[in-house]
Amino acid sequence: MKKNSTAPLYKKLLEDLKSQLDAGMYKVGDLLPSENDLCKSYNTTRPTVRQALSELSAMGYIVRHHGKGSMVSEPKQGLGILSIKGFTAGIGEKTLRTEILQKPIKMAWPSAFYDELSAVEKEAGCIFFSRIRVVNNLPILFEETYITDYHLPRFISRNLENKSLFKMLSDHYKVEVKEGKQKIWAVSSNKNVSDLLKINLNSPVLHMKRRLKTNIKDLVIYSHIYCNTENYFLEDGF
Repeated sequence: MKKNSTAPLYKKLLEDLKSQLDAGMYKVGDLLPSENDLCKSYNTTRPTVRQALSELSAMGYIVRHHGKGSMVSEPKQGLGILSIKGFTAGIGEKTLRTEILQKPIKMAWPSAFYDELSAVEKEAGCIFFSRIRVVNNLPILFEETYITDYHLPRFISRNLENKSLFKMLSDHYKVEVKEGKQKIWAVSSNKNVSDLLKINLNSPVLHMKRRLKTNIKDLVIYSHIYCNTENYFLEDGF
């Protein structure tokens, strides 16, 4: 159990059990040790154990069944990638790291681009880059981004490592996302995605295509996203 002299005993037990669940020591459907076993293991009382388990249940980590025990529920760690505020904002205080695979470069739009482009977009070309988003040292999301190369001077010289794209656009260019469209479906991971997300070939991943309009007409952000949801679910408020 973690040492914290100022925290109530049930909080210490709660933190210890939560750490074990986050680390994958118990799988979905597994039963936690019984209340009696937890009392013995942690040298504490039944009311203390029950209070810790009640909080775990309220947090969504376990489901308590009368006469059977506490069962581990589906993963309850959410990823806010559905929000148009961006992945960094959606993750909140979780440990997030961004690795750059392809630094921003200027290029013509791909010949078979997945969305319809305006005449201004076609003429301006795009800025392309790709990144891996890592949460708690686990690669979760592979993202390829295309932005209209329009009113974005010196953008390719900026460092996007461990940075929020939307915050950078707002701070340096006064660009704000106003509305968006996203298409989501499940696919089997190919070799490239499997290698990047460190999952088995043909594992199920979530694939998203996004089109985000900004406050500058014809400056649009497009992205391909592949997300490993084995340990996380997707969430957003509305």
